[in-house]
Formats: sequence, structure tokens, C-alpha cells
Amino acid sequence: MRRLAFVSLLLIACQGTIGDPSGDLPDDPDRPEVCVGEVGPTIAPLARLTADEYQAALRALLGDEAVDAIRSTLDAIPIDRSDEEGAFGRQDGRLLDRHVDGWFRAADALGAAVASDGALRMSAGGTCATTIDDACLVDFTASLARKAWRRAPASGEVDDLIGRVAGFTPEEKVHGVVFAVLMSPDFLYRFENRGDERRGVMELTAYELASRLSFHFWRAPPDATLLAAAEAGELDDPEAYEAQVDRLFEDPRTDRTLMHFFEEWLHLERGDFAESPRLDVLRGEMDVDGLAAEMRAEVDALIAHYLDAGGTWDDVITSNLSFARTDRLAEIYGVAPWDGTGTPPTLPPERSGLLTRAGMLFSADGSTNPFRRGVFVRRALLCDHVQPPPSSLPPDALTPPPVEEGATTREAFEAKIVDEPCASCHAQFSQFGYALEAFDGLGRYRTEEHLVTTEGEDRGYAVVDPSVVPRVDYDDSRPVASAVELNARIAESTKASECLSRQYFRFTYRHYEEGADYCTIDAWAQALEDGLSLRETLRTVALEPTFRQRLLEED
Repeated sequence: MRRLAFVSLLLIACQGTIGDPSGDLPDDPDRPEVCVGEVGPTIAPLARLTADEYQAALRALLGDEAVDAIRSTLDAIPIDRSDEEGAFGRQDGRLLDRHVDGWFRAADALGAAVASDGALRMSAGGTCATTIDDACLVDFTASLARKAWRRAPASGEVDDLIGRVAGFTPEEKVHGVVFAVLMSPDFLYRFENRGDERRGVMELTAYELASRLSFHFWRAPPDATLLAAAEAGELDDPEAYEAQVDRLFEDPRTDRTLMHFFEEWLHLERGDFAESPRLDVLRGEMDVDGLAAEMRAEVDALIAHYLDAGGTWDDVITSNLSFARTDRLAEIYGVAPWDGTGTPPTLPPERSGLLTRAGMLFSADGSTNPFRRGVFVRRALLCDHVQPPPSSLPPDALTPPPVEEGATTREAFEAKIVDEPCASCHAQFSQFGYALEAFDGLGRYRTEEHLVTTEGEDRGYAVVDPSVVPRVDYDDSRPVASAVELNARIAESTKASECLSRQYFRFTYRHYEEGADYCTIDAWAQALEDGLSLRETLRTVALEPTFRQRLLEED
């Protein structure tokens, strides 16, 4: 079928204005970041399916084989990302030509596949297996739309879809219906606008709640069980709803989503080791091919362990257990490899804590950059705002200093920012990076730094000093002597719980916090401070009354 045959369907399906409602950043100086009032519902920006969610929705409809057959088309759809500080990919509200073109090509290809394959028609719509007549087409369209749109089609919607393919051959009708359903905003976006509204607050419909719940925990649409519960009105019953929350939460897909949250928040997917003269010298005989993936997996296993064991966020930050599964990573840690069962090995005393993990420390060329490491701790782990450098800086201001014989990286970086305006700005974060200088860019503990230039020239060794006054809380002037003590100081501060809560709020609701959202974040943080386990904290978010609601924005 010619592609132009469905252009009219596309134009009809994608009517309306879709924008990016993300709003101002939370560190806008004109907006308070404190709880004023009480916990209440939050806004719900119109959410486009992320690339992962889009593929998951297609797989739920048509199965893996049909979706894998259009892999090149799906790979061309833009990856979701956000360049804003502290944002997650699922907050990416962009709608680009590449999105529309990719969706168009995918819908066209899948429509053709369903039209030509009776088994695929049964998978998609549960009818029209052998022949395609008007009766089965109605049932096929209603079933497909219900699953794809994650709700029962409204009166007239099925007739409208079928009416748009009048005059086509039977196969073309199926092709056209599939295309129109997959190009509908009801498939591509998550609407939460059909519930009852009272005093500026909308109660989500059962279908909208099911969709919010499944995309939150699974990054995928509701399954048949959850849709049936929504259709039967069971989600209005607190016990039945909690049973569904428990069912979704215990599913392995939720574990993958939670790990995705931590990986994105902690910047674990930031690249691998690269070809570098400096790295060639620093690594010695060590094979680094695939090592970065092993390092990331160890951090994942650390977090998963405390999630499964009922641990707290403080337990993760200060853990002295090694989850290194391979010989070379275990050798970096100075322990035996963990076999995945039983109690993991205990790390040497200089290694314990989240920030000492190789997956948090490695760099592409094996170098360290205390400024970059320090900014990460201040921004990502503590959720403090770091003022950006002024535009008046000289051209080489952001270039790392050269490696000189006898001078550690810390000393070279300290010399670079001794004058204003650099000194006062870097006082916000540089101390964190200096405390981590006891670990090189391959995650190895050291008391002496091997000085190597970017060209791979050996400049000898120099003694490392990781002692700092970190000021985790700005009014705290107590020093720490090591990164282990820094981990403990972070866990001791309420900022650790507050930041986890803030980050998970953004991940859950796909926007920056404002207004009553600060009260929600404070309540989650207080629960963590009171000792609620990490797993239970993340689970109970979906049980709060506000999860079922949407705050309407003022015009």
C-alpha cells in the first residue's frame, strides 16, 4: 500500500498542540524550596511515551518478533534525554520531526505486517485470523484500540476508525486501522484529563490510574490483568488497588525500572574506557575491555542488595560489602570475587561506601578530575545548586591543568583556582573531589599518584592528600580524612534522604518540583530518616492518595 494513502489518517490522528510543560528549574532563586502548607497533588504534564515505553507498548500489542523486524526504524527515533541539571530522560518533552517520522514508519510497517499475517492479527486484535470481513474488523478494531489506547474506546471511536478506511481492500483496511491506532495521540501520549474535577484537583479515571501505575513501575503499558481491574472498577477499592500495586511492584520489570532510576541519577551510563596514551600507561598490564560494564554492574548489585534486603539509603551510601563478580574488579577492590550467593566479601577499610566504588570513579582515559567529581557529589547526591561559571572566564579556564613532575592533581587544580572569581565558586564543591583523589581513574585505591600526561609521558609519583573540610551541610566545618569518612558524613546529613526523595519525585512525576511538591518530598525524606527501608519507600509512593490525582494548572 502506498504510504501517502495514510497521510490523511496521520493528520487526523495527531491534531492538537503538544508542547514542553517542564517549567522552571527548582533552583530558580525567586521560588522557595521549602514546604509551605501540606502534602497535595501535583501537576501532570502531558507525557509523550519515551523511546523505551514506546517499544514496550508495541511489544505488548504485537510481540517481540514483529517489533524486532523494524529495529532500524525504532533505532532512528531520538533517545530521551534532558540537558537540564537533575533531570531524567523521561522529562524530555521534545517532539521532533524524527519522532513523527519514526512513528509513521513504524506504524506503516507494523500495519502492513498485521494485514498480511493472520497470527499477528489474532495477537493484536484477537480476531480476523483467516478472513477479514466487516464483522471481524469491528471486533479487531475495538480490541486493538482498547489495548493500544489503554482504555475502552469511547462511543463512536471504533466506527470513526473504520469509516476512515472505507473503500479499501480488506487487507488495506486492517493496515489502515493499525496505522491510525498507532499514530493516535492516545497511543503516543498519556492523557490524564477524563476524570472528575473538584476545586482544581482531578481524580484520575481507573484507566488513567492503571496507565500511570504501569508506566511508573514497568515503563510499559498495563497488562490484561490491570486493564481488567480498571474496567471492573476494582482500582476504586483500596485493598484491591494495593493488591495490584504489590503485584506490579514484585514483578521483575519493577526491579529493572528502579535500577534504571539509580543508573540515570548516579550517571552510571556515562561511557566506557577509550583509547588513550595516558590510559595505556596507567593501566599497565590490566585489560580494560568490558571493565566499565563490570564496574557499573557492581554498583547495580550494591543497590539491588539493599533493596532486596530491606536496607536503607544510608546503608547503600556507607556499605562495606563488595559485589565484584570478576577477578579483575575484585583485584581492584582487594577482595575475592563474589559468587552471587551468600554474604558478599567485606571491603578493605579504605574502600567502603558508595563513592569509593569503581563504577562511580572511573574515567575514559584513567585520569581524575576533582572538579567534575566534586560537582557530581554536590549536585547529584546532595541536590545543591552549583552556580555556573561566569561567561567572562578566559578561554582556557575550564581546561584541566597540565601534569607537572612533583605536583599531584589536587595541587595542580588548587593552583588553578587560587584567585577570584574561581576560588569562591569552587569552594562549593572542589573539596568533595579532593577527598576522592585517593582513588585513580580506574577506581584503584592509592596513597601515591602516578603522574601521566595526556600524551602518555611519565612524570613520576607524588603523595596524595585526601583530607578536606567537605561542608556537606554548609555550616558544618568538621574535617574528614578520607572518602570513607565523606560517605559517612553524607549519610549523616538529612540532605542524603532529601535528595533521593527529590530525584525520585522527578522520576515519578516527570517534572521539577514546585509548591506543595516540596511537602511531598519532605514527607518521603522524613520516612527515610525515620528508618523506612529503601524498597518500602519507593513502593508506598503509589499508595499515596495524591498518586491518584492531578493538580490542574491555572491558565
